[in-house]
Amino acid sequence: MARLSTKLIKEEPLEKMAETLKAIAHPVRLQIVNILMKGESSVGDLVKTLGTKQSLTSQQLSILKSRGVLKSRRNGNVVFYSLHNTGIKNIMASILAEI
Repeated sequence: MARLSTKLIKEEPLEKMAETLKAIAHPVRLQIVNILMKGESSVGDLVKTLGTKQSLTSQQLSILKSRGVLKSRRNGNVVFYSLHNTGIKNIMASILAEI
């Protein structure tokens, strides 16, 4: 676990942190991150697990990817997503521990 610092954080890293937190601050996106904490998943599998429409799931995946939370890879016609920002696992674990 990172050590806490009493020094002020520079503005650029603060902006990046805020954007990352905004990216996951949505019920569907939090659920996607929760699912992907266990490992890579295809869009189709995420749609089935979430019980949402593919268009909504794809939109949420796009937001998470554009903010650097997720990464994707294509295998033929199938797109797989996984966590790119591993610090998100620590954030989710902290949130889940408090619920």
